[in-house]
Amino acid sequence: MKRLLFLLAAAAFCMGFAATSVWALKPGLPVKEIRFLVDVSSVAVAEKAGHAKVINKVDVQTKGGQWAVGQAKKLGVKLSGKTVEYDITAVEAKQDIAGVEFPVWAFVPSNKVKGDKVEGYKNPHGVVPGPTIIADEGDIVRVIMKNRSKNNHTIHIHGPTVIAYDHDGTMNVAQVPVKMDQEFTYEFVASPVGTHLYHCHVNANEHMDMGLYGSIIIHSKNEEKVDQDLLVMLDEWDSKFSMEEGFAPTTAEVKQSAEVGHPRNIARYNLFTINGNAWTDEYPNVVAAQQGQKIRVRFINMGSWPHNIHLHGHTLHWVAWDGRNVPPYNNKISDNDMRSDSVSILPGERKDYIFEANQDGRWVWHCHIVAHATNDGVYHGGLLMAVVYLHPKKDGVGPYGGVLDGSGIDLDAYPLGKPVKIGEKPYDAISSK
Repeated sequence: MKRLLFLLAAAAFCMGFAATSVWALKPGLPVKEIRFLVDVSSVAVAEKAGHAKVINKVDVQTKGGQWAVGQAKKLGVKLSGKTVEYDITAVEAKQDIAGVEFPVWAFVPSNKVKGDKVEGYKNPHGVVPGPTIIADEGDIVRVIMKNRSKNNHTIHIHGPTVIAYDHDGTMNVAQVPVKMDQEFTYEFVASPVGTHLYHCHVNANEHMDMGLYGSIIIHSKNEEKVDQDLLVMLDEWDSKFSMEEGFAPTTAEVKQSAEVGHPRNIARYNLFTINGNAWTDEYPNVVAAQQGQKIRVRFINMGSWPHNIHLHGHTLHWVAWDGRNVPPYNNKISDNDMRSDSVSILPGERKDYIFEANQDGRWVWHCHIVAHATNDGVYHGGLLMAVVYLHPKKDGVGPYGGVLDGSGIDLDAYPLGKPVKIGEKPYDAISSK
């Protein structure tokens, strides 16, 4: 039987250990395109992507922002002297989850909205999740939210605490929802340091389940230096609300859907995503590691179910929980840290882990509620990643460009989570013919 390689890669650079290193990977069959985790290492990443505008001064434009500046002074949060602006639009679009197409609502960079279409923003099979808001501690963060959908929306800034109550985004408690073709500007001071999130707080069970969420990362000068700083956003999907099954979302003029996010329906999730992608053999989620690296992975559970993400072959140092260091960790990993090989995370939680790339090979990192590592019951799939070690060329030569080979795994015999269309019977055995 033909031997296929899982990941053929070519290191097109001098292998260093800088966080900014980029791999040019050339996957072999059956991989069509690798889905790397989201780089959240600096504000410069968001700026380069065109999501952020950096203003090198304290540039407050709202009363809420002025209040946050005063509150920062009271709390002893030192302003950085710069403002980071994110312009985001709520839209209606589509998302492909393991071959199943869903109508979604999403936050996208406003400069990617052309009329009623989104152009140039795909993450990775649609618009969910929204752009990552990255800031440094003490920055003024301004989020301009425009509404171009048929529903009312807000943005709840979930985690940062130096923020005025009327910029909190809770429907009819802190804010009147933003109607179609209207906009609202949120401002806050970036604090505390760590991993946070944002999401719509209008009919939150429905609007979050429809895809209206993203992450907020606040960096500190004192945080531990790592070689990679990566983001994992977990979510669940019910194919009942897909286009294949004839679902059409509601509008603000019609009674809000009583089904999406309904407590009776959250038991029905059958597709699961990491950063908007369900693992398949064609589109695997990958952490590309180099020997000796320290890699920080920030987990956010955006769904309604708990998950327990187990990493094979490595030890995880638990360093932060909801944006606060976990004692005794003090910005340098050690054997005294809380350690594990799994990430147990509840809805709305954020947990940061650092691991040392001190092994070799290909190691899976998957939900050990094993049904969550399937696509509609087909294993592998869903909440699954692979930590793949890359190797430099030696004197410009080496097997497969000096990169890890297939290790004898025959992917013809063992397809990794090939999607099964809704209505087709999943298989659990492969013919030997």
